Amino acid sequence: MVALKAVVPPERGLPTGLVHEESRLVNPGTELVDSNAIGIEVGTFIENLHSLSLRQRIFNAEGFYWLEWPRQVQNLMEAKGITPLQLVEITNQVNSSSALIQPDAAAPVARPGDRFYQLFRFSTSLYIPDVDLRRSPFERLVLPLVLEVVPDALARQLGNVVLVPDTDSGNSKVGSYASINGYDIESVRSVSSLHSYGTNWGLDQGDLDYSRLSVQVVMRGDPFSSFVTWILPLLIVMLIVLLAPLLDGELGEIRLAIPSTALLTLIFLQQSYKAELPSLSYLTFLDYLYAYSYIVALVLFVFFLWGSNVYATSLDHQKGDALKKINSVDKIFQLSALTGFFVVAILAWLV
Repeated sequence: MVALKAVVPPERGLPTGLVHEESRLVNPGTELVDSNAIGIEVGTFIENLHSLSLRQRIFNAEGFYWLEWPRQVQNLMEAKGITPLQLVEITNQVNSSSALIQPDAAAPVARPGDRFYQLFRFSTSLYIPDVDLRRSPFERLVLPLVLEVVPDALARQLGNVVLVPDTDSGNSKVGSYASINGYDIESVRSVSSLHSYGTNWGLDQGDLDYSRLSVQVVMRGDPFSSFVTWILPLLIVMLIVLLAPLLDGELGEIRLAIPSTALLTLIFLQQSYKAELPSLSYLTFLDYLYAYSYIVALVLFVFFLWGSNVYATSLDHQKGDALKKINSVDKIFQLSALTGFFVVAILAWLV
């Protein structure tokens, strides 16, 4: 009886933190897949995408996938008692108990060339393994549907079976409802790899490699919508901060109120922005802009304190000279802060 990976808990498809677990891209001509590999052709049609949560890094997907395999695989399936439903699994599903994977027929359909075909319908919640938000709110999201060979008998070292994408140009990859609010589909691509779990599952066998095919829907947020929603409010607050030095140096109390109010506003805006994102180990593009804005508002508050003290401690006949000195510092601050904002924005985008 063949030892199936299905004996592992369904959640094993999620990241476990095991340092030995790895995936390697399949490049033609490398040692990962030789010319004797047996291909199972995989096609997908993602009918619907919804309920995206960047904070939880999950989304829901419904659609179809189909498998087509040659006689060699069919003979092995019959010998080992492997059903078409056991050929592959969706490894990045979040909760397998609530997932629906249903074949359209009780038995595979014979195809020309001594090949066999089976169509499956799926509906499940999927985990997003890699989220790169460094350029948020102008990020690019990759929503994957990851299919992987299940039976050990079909692993590279034993059956040498690999999953290959259906290259029929007449097949659509996504349906008309496969969209996420606020994002546009940029492309759909298939990435093949070999996956090693770094364990033998407690069985008397070596570490096996299993073929994996990731169908990735690449989505990008609408730039204009992202700008109006997240960048424009920040720019308005910063514009008020940079215009504050134009107030007469005599208006010390009014001048001091502007940077402190701007700081509170910036904190509120950033908290609203971060509430939609997961915890990150790096700063996003917008985080850099906020950090710089905090520094500008704080430095402006310090300059206004200095200016107020200089004006208040000046003698009556010296107040004119004090105002000129304050205005000169204000102009230098305005030009420096404005230039620095553009420099920080460029560097943050390139990080």
